Amino acid sequence: MFEPLQINESSGIPVWVQIRNWLFFLIKTEQYRAGDVLPTVRELATTLGVNYNTVHKVYQDLETEGLICSSKGKRSFVAQVDTRFLQLPDSPVDVIIEELVRVARDENIDLEEVQVRTQQRFASYEEQGG
Repeated sequence: MFEPLQINESSGIPVWVQIRNWLFFLIKTEQYRAGDVLPTVRELATTLGVNYNTVHKVYQDLETEGLICSSKGKRSFVAQVDTRFLQLPDSPVDVIIEELVRVARDENIDLEEVQVRTQQRFASYEEQGG
């Protein structure tokens, strides 16, 4: 059917982003089509050798984007989307920034606070020789 994902632990790209982008690509290229049933979270986690919560986070993210439909106790499936308009982000950093913005908004953290915290992390990383 399609090439299985090979997780690259040393890439610097978080595992959940690798999985998300892989599934996104399979949907974009219609290797997974509207209505196709996806593996369960547990099945995919086992197949990829990753934590259940990692795959669960990916499925939640794809559902939020409207790419898949899920409901408790039922299998997830690919939503009806016009794949011509789907675009992968330019960089994995963009996916992480989207997640950062979503979490910050959920936690009522404003842009200024996010910027301060981000600058602190960069400074800390630089001090450690990163």
